[in-house]
Amino acid sequence: MEGFITWFFYFTIYAFLGYICEVVYVAIITKKITNRGYLFGPIVPIYGYGAIIVLALLWNLRANPFLVILLGGLLTSGLEYLTSFFMELVFHMRWWDYSDKFMNLNGRICLRNSLMFIGLVVLVIYVLHPLVETLISDLMGIYPLYLIIFIIIISIQAVDTVISTVKHIKISTIIKKLEKLYESAAKNLNNFKNDTIDNFSKAKEYITNTRVYNKLSNLNIHYPSFKLRSKDSELKGNASNLIEKLKAKFGGEKDE
Repeated sequence: MEGFITWFFYFTIYAFLGYICEVVYVAIITKKITNRGYLFGPIVPIYGYGAIIVLALLWNLRANPFLVILLGGLLTSGLEYLTSFFMELVFHMRWWDYSDKFMNLNGRICLRNSLMFIGLVVLVIYVLHPLVETLISDLMGIYPLYLIIFIIIISIQAVDTVISTVKHIKISTIIKKLEKLYESAAKNLNNFKNDTIDNFSKAKEYITNTRVYNKLSNLNIHYPSFKLRSKDSELKGNASNLIEKLKAKFGGEKDE
């Protein structure tokens, strides 16, 4: 049990540091401070999982920097690719897209980010983890304090994960419905039918729903590079693009 708790603390620390990196990086680009990450709380799980994988597989190889760099780049880029693939599969959205970046693979990973991850791997293995390991070792020697902290943090993370997943599923459902309305209207616009009138009404109702609009707008702010997953090339883009296309198609306006 203590081993699991120790690794959980490692995960949490690196997920938090990853959150800080994301917030700072995006703030430099967008000039805005935004809450980054899948969860409401200040952690980005992919960084935590990445750190755990790297430490579990490469810590004992730290005497060989070449292997650490090579395998670290492969492991972290592989994790980013798989995470992008499965999140798109589940939520019908791309949370990041590197299609316009140099040497990218299906827009899911790119050379720039892979090099950045290698830098982080080196930082974790040779600088951060010796300090983190000492910190957590000291904490684990204080019973029952470490157990209380563990229970509090894991409970908060569990609740946050459930709430955040439900939120993203709802957003995914909204986007799917908007895409279907757009595709149906585009298909039937020239051959005006009764079901097209129904689609006009439904689309206008969705577009003029401030709650829906704000959800999509906030998603776009938090994830500037996220893209919709759609077979229709016209609909591929971010939430703002989808809303504007729907407005143009149905003539709807958002209520203030």
